[in-house]
Amino acid sequence: MDQEIFSKVWLQHGTFGGATPGLLTFSENKVAFATAEGEHFNVPVAEVKEVKWPFLQFGLGFSAIVSGHKYKFVFMKPNGAADLDDSTIRHVARFIPVGRSVDAMSSLSGLGANKKSAKQWKALLGG
Repeated sequence: MDQEIFSKVWLQHGTFGGATPGLLTFSENKVAFATAEGEHFNVPVAEVKEVKWPFLQFGLGFSAIVSGHKYKFVFMKPNGAADLDDSTIRHVARFIPVGRSVDAMSSLSGLGANKKSAKQWKALLGG
C-alpha cells in the first residue's frame, strides 16, 4: 500500500489523567507513534490489534493494543491538554520514518480535518 497518513493525536492517560500530544503515522505498511519523549512504537499495521472506536468519542478516537500495551488516541485536542506547535512537530518527526512530510501536519486543525483524519485511520485499522 502506497498510502501515507500523518495525524496529530493525543494519547489519553485514563479517564481524567490528561493527554500527551504526538504524531500517529502510517507509511510503508507500518504504524508509528511518537511524542516529544520519543518513539512509542513503529510496527507493521497487522500488529495493531483489538481496535475499538467508542461511540462516545463520536468517531474522533480509538483504542488499540500494540505490542501488548493499550493505547487510547483522540484526534481532537482535549480541554487542558498541550498542543503540538510547529517546532515540537518537527522535533517529534525526527523519531518517525515519515518526518519528511511533516509540513502537511501544521495545517491539520479544526473539526473537519480531524474527522477526515479519523476516517482514514478507521478505514486502515478497521474496528
